[in-house]
Amino acid sequence: MRLLHCLSQIPGKTGSGVYLQAMVREAAADGMTQAVVCGLPATMPLSETHLEIEPENIFPVFFESPELPFPVAGMSDVMPYPSTRFSDFTPQHLEQYETAFSRILNLAVKKFSPDIIHSHHLWLMTALIRKLFPRIKVITSVHGTELRQLQLARKLADQIIAGVSRVDQVLVLNHEQRRRVIADFTFPAERVTVTGTGYRQDLFCRSLCAKEKRTTLIYAGKLSRAKGVFWLLKAFRKIESEAVLWLAGSGDGPEAEEIRAAAAEDSRVRLLGALSQTELAARFQRAHIMVLPSFYEGLPLVLLEALACDCRVVVTDLPGIRELVSPQAVNEGLVTCLPLPPLQGADVLAEENEPLFLENLTKALATQLKNVAEEQFICGHALQQTLNETGWHKIFQRTRKIYAEVNSRRRS
Repeated sequence: MRLLHCLSQIPGKTGSGVYLQAMVREAAADGMTQAVVCGLPATMPLSETHLEIEPENIFPVFFESPELPFPVAGMSDVMPYPSTRFSDFTPQHLEQYETAFSRILNLAVKKFSPDIIHSHHLWLMTALIRKLFPRIKVITSVHGTELRQLQLARKLADQIIAGVSRVDQVLVLNHEQRRRVIADFTFPAERVTVTGTGYRQDLFCRSLCAKEKRTTLIYAGKLSRAKGVFWLLKAFRKIESEAVLWLAGSGDGPEAEEIRAAAAEDSRVRLLGALSQTELAARFQRAHIMVLPSFYEGLPLVLLEALACDCRVVVTDLPGIRELVSPQAVNEGLVTCLPLPPLQGADVLAEENEPLFLENLTKALATQLKNVAEEQFICGHALQQTLNETGWHKIFQRTRKIYAEVNSRRRS
């Protein structure tokens, strides 16, 4: 089977980019022939995509180039690198985007002749793929950000919903996301399958005696308000403790600068910057508590990665979280689920709701710090079963079955 992966962003820099790298790695181990179309800054060498395939089978669409004279268009409004928001697209942006991607997609299909195209995000690129190649089977992985972009970039929504309507199969991360995709994109239920998300079990695992002597909290993700980082710093500042807080991740623009400035005001906070998967695994193994106070997620990979490294967790009670970590982990206090506050739009915390969210977050941090101090034992058979079933190999096995099933269908 010849498989063409398509991601409109930089591989490895976001959850969808890590997902893409994992699918390429697992498909290579399975003996599949692969190629990749991806969006890159014009100055970025192909080696930095860390895709385990031959360079001649990587087909980049270069942003910040004469053809696409603006930064990479991001599926989140705040990306970990310079980016363009879809909500800011002008008709000229849209024309340039579609022209550039059409050229590279046509080139990739002509040279590679895929049996299946596996795209990421039910968004512009996937709509374009379906239009350009009506006879090729298309499978699309949803990562959740497209559901948010339907609200943020409303001027593109109708065009995209119509454009992706004939995707052969949609893969989603959890059952709540499946419900949303069926409703918002009007897909037939039989064409939407829960495959879940995964993590690298070879990297993210227990390491005996690796924990820091000083209690350590860690956040991993983009430095943005939508991820709750600004309020995490406020809550941490309220706690009288010798604990330290690591912020792993990067961001671009005013929000990231605001967060960096706030972090600099507390000597217990350390900015780690963007980390590789290997570096992040080492940090999780050394940390005691992972905090993810985000207002919107698909299904965060870092949650699984941290749990596999014996971190306790504080996370916003987002759709799919309890399904993933098991009720046992929540009931026994390994995972603290913060009530999701009422939001303005997709991911903006209303000012009047800030005090209660801050209070809940501060209490949750204090409780987990107390649990660490008391050396509470972490155990949970249901959680361990989840971790066993969510390695990338298992996720790929489920996806591989869908490739075979879709490839056998006749196109109507």
